[in-house]
Amino acid sequence: MHVILIVEDDDAIRSNISRLLTLEGFEAVSAADGRSGLAHARARAPDLIISDVNMPDMDGFALLAAIRADAALATTPFMLLTALDDRNSMRRGMTAGADDYLSKPFTRTELLEAVNAQLRKKNLVDARMASGLAALETRLRTAFGSDIGGRQPEAFAVEAPPDSDDAHVINATVLVSSIRNFTSLAEKLEANEVSQLLTEYFERSCQPVLKNSGRHLKFVGDGLMAVFANTLSGSPLPAQRRAISAALAMALAAHEFRDWLAQRFAARGLPPFAIGIGLHSGEVTLCRMGPPGSPDLMPVGDTVSLAARLEVATRERGWTVLASRAVMEAAGDGIEVGTRDTLAVPGKNLTLDVLEITGMVTGIDDKIHGMASLTERASEISAAVRTNSDITARAVKEALQSKLATLKEQRFEPGNEPVRLKGYRVTRKIGSGGMTEVYLAERETDGLPIVLKVLDSRGKEASEHLVRFIQEYALLSKINHPHVIRIHDQGFSDEHAYIAMEYFERGDLRTLFGPGMTRVRALEIGRQLAQALAAIHSHGIVHRDIKPENVMLRSDGSVALADFGIAKSMLQAESLGFTQTRHGDVVGTPFYMSPEQVIGKAVTVRSDLYSLGVMLFEMLDGRRPFMAESLELLLAKHLHADTPALPVVHADLQPIINRLMAKNPDARYASAQALLADLNQAA
Repeated sequence: MHVILIVEDDDAIRSNISRLLTLEGFEAVSAADGRSGLAHARARAPDLIISDVNMPDMDGFALLAAIRADAALATTPFMLLTALDDRNSMRRGMTAGADDYLSKPFTRTELLEAVNAQLRKKNLVDARMASGLAALETRLRTAFGSDIGGRQPEAFAVEAPPDSDDAHVINATVLVSSIRNFTSLAEKLEANEVSQLLTEYFERSCQPVLKNSGRHLKFVGDGLMAVFANTLSGSPLPAQRRAISAALAMALAAHEFRDWLAQRFAARGLPPFAIGIGLHSGEVTLCRMGPPGSPDLMPVGDTVSLAARLEVATRERGWTVLASRAVMEAAGDGIEVGTRDTLAVPGKNLTLDVLEITGMVTGIDDKIHGMASLTERASEISAAVRTNSDITARAVKEALQSKLATLKEQRFEPGNEPVRLKGYRVTRKIGSGGMTEVYLAERETDGLPIVLKVLDSRGKEASEHLVRFIQEYALLSKINHPHVIRIHDQGFSDEHAYIAMEYFERGDLRTLFGPGMTRVRALEIGRQLAQALAAIHSHGIVHRDIKPENVMLRSDGSVALADFGIAKSMLQAESLGFTQTRHGDVVGTPFYMSPEQVIGKAVTVRSDLYSLGVMLFEMLDGRRPFMAESLELLLAKHLHADTPALPVVHADLQPIINRLMAKNPDARYASAQALLADLNQAA
C-alpha cells in the first residue's frame, strides 16, 4: 500500500484529500503544518508528499527544501497545492524541485490523475534500476568472465555471507567507485537507456582496472569494487601503485564518457557526470561463493568497508580520488597529491589520514608493466581529475547550500529530529548576531559537543565578514595547542559558510572576574594565555582582540584563546589576500586596545602583549586600569596615561604590568616566551 503524506493547514481541504485517497486504497497520513509534515515524512518515508504552499511557520517551499536536503527523503515525489492564479508559486515550486502541482480548487479526478502519475514515475525509476542492473550483470559476466563476480549483493559486503563455504585472507588494496547523481540521471532516462548507460560506463571503467591487474570486480547499483593484490597479479609493481593507476585512468574514462552521454542523450537535461573513487589497503577476506571449486570469490572485511567510506568522503570534499595513508606509503615515488586531511570513521574509534590523488609520474618499470598510456596521457588525466572534482565540488556546494538554508529556518523543539550536517547533529540555536547564527551540535562519531557558526554571506555588505570567516579557519587550522580553541571543520557555499569549533560549556573568562579571582588563579591564567600567544605568534599570527570575552573556559578549569575573526597573519596576509589594516583604522576592543591600535599604526605581537597586560591588571586589581566617560577619553588614556599602581599585596608584579603596558612597543616584552619566564618566577 502506497503511503501519501498530506500537509495542509485548512482542516476541510486536508480531510477531504485524506478521505478521497483512503477510499482509493492509499494510506493517507496528514499534518496541519510544515514542521509536523517534516516529522511525519522522516518517520514514515512516504511514497508521495502533497503540500499546500501558504502555511504559517514552515511553508510549502521551506518543507520542500527540507525534504530535498534530507538524504533519506531527497528523491520523494513532491506535489504543491497552489491558488489557481498563483503562477509565481508554481514556477518557484518547480524550480525548487517540486515534481508537480495542483491548482485549488481541484476535482477528485484531477487529484487522482496527478497522484497516480507521480507513483507511476516512481515505480518506473525503480524498474529502470532493477532492469538496468540485471542487463548490466549479464553483459559484464559475458565480457569479463571469471574476473566479474556472479552475485549481486545489496551492498559491498563487510562480513562473510552465510552461504560461503571457505575463506582466506590476503593483504590487498581495495578500490571502490560510484557515479555522482545517479538517481537524477536514471529518472531522466528510459529503462533500456539506463542499462545502456551503466553497461557502457562500466565497460570503460573496467578496462583500466583489469589492465592494472585488478581482480574480483563487484557491482552494486552504480558502484564498482575491485581488489589489487601482489599475490594475484604477477606484476612487480606494488598493488597500491596499480590501484592508483587504475583510479586515475578511470577518472579519464569518466571524462571521455561525458562526450558519449552528450551524443547519446542530447537535449535530455542530464546532470553533469562525475565519479568518486576511494582506495584503502589492509587485510581482505576472500569468501568462496557457491559450490566447492567455484571461481566466484567475494571480498569482505574492514578494508572493503573503509574503502567505501573513503569514496563517500570524496563527495563530502569535492575530490575525485581519495587514498588513505596506508595506500600512499607503499605506492612508490611520483604520486601527485593535492589536499591532505584526516577522516573520522563513523561507528569506529578510528581516524584515517587521507590524501587527494591528482596524478602520477611514471618510470620505466611502470611503462613496461602496463602504464604506458598513463604516461602518454598524463596531462589529459590531470585535466580530467580537475574537471571531475569541479563537478563534484559544485554538487557538494549546492547540497551544503540547501542544508544551511534549511538550518536557518529550523525550530528546535522537543521531539523534533535534529538537523544533520556533515557528520554533526544540530540540537539547538545558542546565539545570533548580524549575519552569523550560532548553533550547538554533536559530532555523530563520538557525541562530542561542538559549536557551529553559520554566516549568511549574501550581499555586498557580507564580503568583509566572509573574508574574516575564511581567515579565522585558515589561521586556526595551522595551530594545535591546548590553550587555543580547536577548529574541527569548515564549509562554504555561494550564500553561506560555516565553521565547526570547540564548545565551552562554562562560557568565557569574564564569568570568573570579581572577588573570587585569586592571585594564584590570575597568574595561572596569565601563564596559559602567554603560552597561547607564543603558539600563535610562532605561526606569524597576531590576534588583535585579546579580552576576557575571547578567552574560553574548559571543563578542567584551563583556558583557551578564541575568536580569531579579526586576527592577522603577519607572514601570509598579503599572499592570502586577507584584509589589511589601513591607516586610521581602529581594530580591537577599546578597554584592551594597545596605543598603536588606537592610532592605526602597525600591529605586532607586542600589541597582543599590551592587551594581556590590561587583562592581568584587571584580574589582580578587580578593575580595569583605564576608565573614562567617553570613547575619546578612554583611548587618550591608552595613549598618554601612566599605568596605575596595583594593590600593595601585588606590588611585586608591578614591573611585569608596567613592561606589558608600556606605551612604546619597543619597551614591552619582545615575546610571549619572555613574559612567560617572568610569570613562572612570580609567586
